[in-house]
Parts: sequence; structure tokens; C-alpha cells
Amino acid sequence: MQTFVALLPYLLLAANTVLLLALFFGINQRVRKFGIRSNAREAAMEQDLARISKLMSECNNRIAELEKEDRQLGNTELGASGLNSTLRGKVLKMHRLGQPADRISEVLRVPRGEVDLLVKVHAIVMRTYQGTAISEQASEQDGELVKKG
Repeated sequence: MQTFVALLPYLLLAANTVLLLALFFGINQRVRKFGIRSNAREAAMEQDLARISKLMSECNNRIAELEKEDRQLGNTELGASGLNSTLRGKVLKMHRLGQPADRISEVLRVPRGEVDLLVKVHAIVMRTYQGTAISEQASEQDGELVKKG
């Protein structure tokens, strides 16, 4: 029994060493399994990335085709100012509602210079029209004065 007590520290040391080795090998196996799973996930993600990149490229090509078709169709529908009549009406309506030219340009996707030009031309035309209407009213009033006089 005395020999057992004398060997007890060595037996405990050996048992601890065996337990540590088992723990180390268990952790090592888990790390390997994790590495294998992460490599598989990385490969799947790379495949997904390649598929998504291909889809994005196809979408970009389709967008470019549609924009080209839109420009071709838009060129046949444009009026003298470069804008079709519907778009001109929308620009002028937004202007009458007090929208700034920057906002009109942004919402309708029309260059800012075109919005400014259209608003100025419209103001000039309206001034001419208003001047004609005022002179007609003055002529009518003069005619009435002559008849009364």
C-alpha cells in the first residue's frame, strides 16, 4: 500500500497526460472538420458569386440594350426643343406648381439646361400672348369709349 501511495503522484500525472492528449486530439479533429466545412462553404459561395456576377452582367447588358432602344425611340418622338410634348407639359406643370428646376430635372430625368430653356421660352411666349390680350382689351375699351362719347 505504501508503494501505491508512493506511485500515486506518477499515476495521476500519467492520467492527466492521457486526458490532455485525448482533449488535444479531440480539439484537433474538430478543427479539421471545421476547416473542411468552411472550405466547402467557401466553394459554394464562390459558385454563388460567379452565378450572381454572370446575372449582373446579363442585367447590365439588357439595361444597355433598353437604354439604346429608348434613345432610338425617344429621338423619333422629340419635338423642336428636344422634349416630347408630354414631357414638356409635365415640366411646365411642375414649374407652375413651384417646383425648382433642379427638382424637375431630377424627377423627369431631363437635363437642367433643357428645363431652364423650356421655362424661359414658355415665359416669353406667354408674355407675347398676354401683351396681345391686353392690347385687345384696350382696343375694346377704346371702342366703347368712342361709342359712348
